[in-house]
Amino acid sequence: MQVNLHNETAKVMYKDKVYLMKQTRSADGGRYSDGKVVWWSKGNGGFLQEDAPDGNGEMIVKGCELDKPMNAGAIPGTVSGTVSYLSRMALPASAIIEVKLQDVSLADAPAKVIAKEEIPRGERQVPVPFELKFDPGKIDPKHTYSVSASILVDGQLRFISDKAYPVLTRGNPTHVDVIVKPVTRPAPAAKP
Repeated sequence: MQVNLHNETAKVMYKDKVYLMKQTRSADGGRYSDGKVVWWSKGNGGFLQEDAPDGNGEMIVKGCELDKPMNAGAIPGTVSGTVSYLSRMALPASAIIEVKLQDVSLADAPAKVIAKEEIPRGERQVPVPFELKFDPGKIDPKHTYSVSASILVDGQLRFISDKAYPVLTRGNPTHVDVIVKPVTRPAPAAKP
């Protein structure tokens, strides 16, 4: 048996058959299916079974190990996408677009930055593309990861993403289109 996992797809070759499956939603993010069979990825191995609505399909093969453990390669993974805003305004060429890939698993702790990119706006117009490179060995399939973005002008925060853009695990994509919103500044204090 040979198994190749790439982004949100699994290619499983077993007994002269090739199964091409897409990642589907599951509690641990390790389920791939083509509607007929399902590959369950567990750590650096997994098993192949018939895809049944109740999850109890007939076992085809179990106890499989990946030829190359998921964290063995030094080739970094990537999360890509775009950053844009809906306001009708032009930012100065000096604006900096900051994009971060963060581990947001712990609700009572600050998010841990996995990768970060600072993009000078220059002459670009939105949407501005980004690509964050990271070490796949640092990604825990049980954790939750999200992309956030902000735009700074002369060191002042002007735009920020105000919602989560989940990526990588738990069936989430590796490409997201992030929309940032203007930061509202507090009104100046009234003079007595």
